[in-house]
Amino acid sequence: MSKAFFLTKFMWSMVVAGVASTPAYAEFQCSPLGATPNFPVSDSFFPTEMAAWALVTRSRYLEGGGNCEDVTVPGYEGFPTKRCVYASADAGKKAFPPLRAQVILLQPSAQQLASWSVQACRAVGANDSQMPTCLAELRSHVISSNGAQFAVAGSVVESRCNSSRAYPNGCSGLNDTDKGRQPRNTWFRNGVAVDYTGPLGIKWDEKAYSDETYEDVFDVSKSDKFLGKTYTKARIAAAIREDWALWRTHLGKPLMMADTIEADLEGSGWQSISREVHKAACKSGTNELFDAVVYSHRHKWVR
Repeated sequence: MSKAFFLTKFMWSMVVAGVASTPAYAEFQCSPLGATPNFPVSDSFFPTEMAAWALVTRSRYLEGGGNCEDVTVPGYEGFPTKRCVYASADAGKKAFPPLRAQVILLQPSAQQLASWSVQACRAVGANDSQMPTCLAELRSHVISSNGAQFAVAGSVVESRCNSSRAYPNGCSGLNDTDKGRQPRNTWFRNGVAVDYTGPLGIKWDEKAYSDETYEDVFDVSKSDKFLGKTYTKARIAAAIREDWALWRTHLGKPLMMADTIEADLEGSGWQSISREVHKAACKSGTNELFDAVVYSHRHKWVR
């Protein structure tokens, strides 16, 4: 049975069942207690989009198969953040052992992802004939970048060929035993890849770090003092700074939001945008970084 056939059958079964709420299987969601997101339940594309995202949320490897516990993180008070232990070999699974790691997550549900997607495409003006392309392109953009996973802090295990500019074609064409496929730690804070400096002693490397090291990293009031470079893409939308700047300029709004203290998008300012937009999205039915990505790609996606 082909993957395409399975996807179509699965999506159709969910539509026939009248899916309009979180799927029955246990999945994470990121709304704080008491939030009342406004989902686009009257939009005809919402049920099928939710079914498509449900296939993604079922396979998010950072959740460690449920090996997670509730944890409180400064800056995310009231949100259902989870500390998870997992192991992954990413693109190196045929030749390299899985690398054990830990991460704190704030994961949206399929329902939330579908809402953000539908409303982002509509916000940029997609009509019914344009919606299938817009939604499919946005979903592919997110999945290929991060699998709809938001790392608050910790290590996201990825092969070097999936996380280094030294591999412009990704892992395509590499032999199974190529060192580029070996899994390594890529460190994240507020949904953006970062470097750490100083006494933490952690690197983007193939080392399995101790529980004590993760305790130090997850004590963010201390470890944030040693943050180095903030990299390019903000999860979950896989937005870059230019996407955000184009969108906010289009709206006639400042680049920095009211809840951020940084002066610009450089350095930790981009982390702040990633954090505050994700938190706002978790409380509502829209995600402004999704809007920004669709707006930036509108000439290809909305046609």
